[in-house]
Amino acid sequence: MLLKVLTYLPTSVLLGQCRHVCRYWRYLVDTRAVWLSVLPYSHAKLWPVFRSCLPRDDDDDPRPCLLGRFCERRPLGRNLYPNPHGIGGEPTKRGLKGAHGMVWRWCYKKQVLDLEEEGLWPELLDSGKIEICVSARWADQEASVCLYELIIQLLDAKQAKLHHFSPRLIHQGTTSIPFKTDHLFCNLKRGVRFVSLEHWIWDMGFLPEDYGIIVPKASVIVQVRQL
Repeated sequence: MLLKVLTYLPTSVLLGQCRHVCRYWRYLVDTRAVWLSVLPYSHAKLWPVFRSCLPRDDDDDPRPCLLGRFCERRPLGRNLYPNPHGIGGEPTKRGLKGAHGMVWRWCYKKQVLDLEEEGLWPELLDSGKIEICVSARWADQEASVCLYELIIQLLDAKQAKLHHFSPRLIHQGTTSIPFKTDHLFCNLKRGVRFVSLEHWIWDMGFLPEDYGIIVPKASVIVQVRQL
């Protein structure tokens, strides 16, 4: 009876309050049975996809049930990029020579998104039913004259490259048209666990290692493929 009552409670109450009442309640909240009752009505349209690739039980994991974390984080269809307006960067050198043979100094910023930490589980990511859309945009009024390169990679659990996309090198000027790129990763290889975005910027107006760098607004959206 208690198990049935728990299935009618909001996810925030289950994980934020009920799970901390006592060991027995924690055990109940962490069982798949609760979340297998919650998912069909909380994600009714996606339930046919989920039930074909449910995660395995992991009794050794002290965190809430994977399905519970998914219901809490609701990672599908929203921007998962951790810092979409990120400012800052680490100066580094890269082998790009100028007109007089000098090596230009680039600033570099890299952010890696952990898809499992966001609430997605391996069986779902490897189901062939998931796609990842990555976007970046940079309006001309948001930047001084600079060169910009974006490198997007999908990585496995050991952060080895599985998929790669990089648009052409962008010369961003104060009067240039806004820069925007969108890329959809579909037909994912098995094992995708991380999304990496690398920003390389050489600003001609000031030394970015002294003032920090402004990277484009970015988004990473995981969604179910439209079959």
